[in-house]
Amino acid sequence: MALEPFAARFPFETWILPKVHARAFEMLSDSDRGAFARILKDTLGRMNRLLEDPSFNYYIHTAPIREVEGTYHWHLEITPHLTEIAGFERGTGFYINPVVPEDAAAILKGEIRWSTRPESSPR
Repeated sequence: MALEPFAARFPFETWILPKVHARAFEMLSDSDRGAFARILKDTLGRMNRLLEDPSFNYYIHTAPIREVEGTYHWHLEITPHLTEIAGFERGTGFYINPVVPEDAAAILKGEIRWSTRPESSPR
């Protein structure tokens, strides 16, 4: 599943998590790998179309190799580059995100319009 996390650091920060509990990315079954590929393609396609093809980073958060057991649930985090990390963020470790996760989800679903131009607003 794909979701916009509560208190996201960046606009349209998106996490993709498997529905089946798995501690590590490499533990995915063949069918789960196919489902993961489809939702990743869909998510990146929506970002490309709706956010005007932003560059982005992605991070795979997975359990440590030496941790044999545990409750860690791996996930992929996508952070499009839509804002700048400036002095406030660098100095405090707090991030300013001008798009609340509920609006980001609605925009990616196509429920409300979005423009990256500064004079526009998400609603």
